[in-house]
Amino acid sequence: MNEREVRLKRTCKEALDGVRLQRPFTIESFCDALSTQRGRRIVLREMPDIGGLAAPCGLWVAFQNEDHIWHVKATSQRHRNQVILHEIAHMLLDHQSDAGSSSLLAVLPPEIAPARIRRLLGRTDYSAEQEHDAELAGSILDEIIDGLPTARSTSRDCLFTRVDEAMAHPRRHRG
Repeated sequence: MNEREVRLKRTCKEALDGVRLQRPFTIESFCDALSTQRGRRIVLREMPDIGGLAAPCGLWVAFQNEDHIWHVKATSQRHRNQVILHEIAHMLLDHQSDAGSSSLLAVLPPEIAPARIRRLLGRTDYSAEQEHDAELAGSILDEIIDGLPTARSTSRDCLFTRVDEAMAHPRRHRG
């Protein structure tokens, strides 16, 4: 692993410190847990089909109090997750909008008012250093997620499972 990868992995691990996941894993529950840890809501949105080769397959739009991640809808779940993790990597690496971001304003969904945007990054070109780092960090995040601790779910089904497990294994030798 080179120095850049070590730095990205350290940054990702630090950013996910304290994040607890629900099982089974969903990208939505991960974003909820990350939102709680960061104190900023993350909103996942499907991007309308805007077509064209230059169209991004993902966007991170940072507003004053929340982050919106737009992803293409016509893709596999695995690809969707990677696009979202790529955009989350931009957030965690504190990437700034660059000169190419202004061209993204033209492809924004109509409900986004450009005046409200604080930062805008899109997943289109991997030649820029920020895009390369975000792609690599997105893959690193995917690896780290597998080892994150699991939160105790309070859902009805999970509670029944926990009660059933407790009843199936009575304590022995109660001293």
